[in-house]
Amino acid sequence: MRRPSLVAAALMASLTLSDFTPPVRAEDKIKVSVPSSDITAFCMGIRIARHPNYPAPAKKYNLDFETVAMPIPQVPLAVSTNDINIGECSGISTVFNAWNKGAKNVMIFAFGSALPVYQLVAQPAIKKLEDLKGKNIGIPGIQSAGAEAVEMILKRGAKFAPQKDYEYVTVGAAAATMAALLAGKIDAVPYFAPFTYELEKQGYTLLTDAVKYMPQYVTGTHVVSRDWANKNRGQFVRVLKAMIETDDWLNDPANEKLVVAWFADNIATGGPNKMDAATAQRTYDFYVRDKRLALHGYAPESAVRANLDILKERGYITDAEIPALGQVIDFSFLNQALKELGKPPVQEYAK
Repeated sequence: MRRPSLVAAALMASLTLSDFTPPVRAEDKIKVSVPSSDITAFCMGIRIARHPNYPAPAKKYNLDFETVAMPIPQVPLAVSTNDINIGECSGISTVFNAWNKGAKNVMIFAFGSALPVYQLVAQPAIKKLEDLKGKNIGIPGIQSAGAEAVEMILKRGAKFAPQKDYEYVTVGAAAATMAALLAGKIDAVPYFAPFTYELEKQGYTLLTDAVKYMPQYVTGTHVVSRDWANKNRGQFVRVLKAMIETDDWLNDPANEKLVVAWFADNIATGGPNKMDAATAQRTYDFYVRDKRLALHGYAPESAVRANLDILKERGYITDAEIPALGQVIDFSFLNQALKELGKPPVQEYAK
């Protein structure tokens, strides 16, 4: 049995008995879908909040989770039909497509990041965007956030068009993407830290960062069943409190060394070894210091509109298919959690 890390032990030692009182009535496990077990910017706050090596929030709020591995395209429907309670790390296009097809029980309650997190990594011989002319670029799927990042980077940075100036190759999820690049089957991939840093150490070229071409963009869309959230409001609000307090821990500058050490112990790199200290610090700087994470799960409406504008630009949604955002995105549960923690509310979107 794996021993708890020193970081986890330090976190536990910092808690007082008052952190675990008053006791909360035991309830059913919360069924959560995940595309993978990796901790990424798509779901960093909410994933760390229930991580076994960061036990404070789950213990404090008496939360018990059952995780279900599920491909992202299946998540909105599974949430809408109450097969799962919460779906982590979905995509805006996936959620809006499901909503427009009748999945009105699905509700966006939080986001993972409020700024782009993708970077474009290429084979060592490729040194600039223009070198990707006629090349194959691996993507998780044509409507994925990764494909959107590639298209916007190359359209705005090199005036390239997909399937004309370069070819998309669907290679699947994160691990498969890295494997395809390492095997030389593709010339470039959209990826995110610390995977990009691991590839860079192996000689691959970190070409650019999507934030240069997409100044606003949300990644990681967290959804919940409206039925379940309303029937289990107290339990769901406690989930959000755990997420909020985890975000506060991540973003408090006084915790930087502890957070960096936790990243080194618990975030996968895509390689065989644990993250070294320098890469952990670089990952912290990328997500926390650069404020890419959506603090408390909130992103401004302008960031969501930026996603929808890209979907319209790519031809995957029309203005007529975009409802009032407040019908799909509901921050009322988040605002209740913030209020109970003595924090200011976030701005709700118009219904």
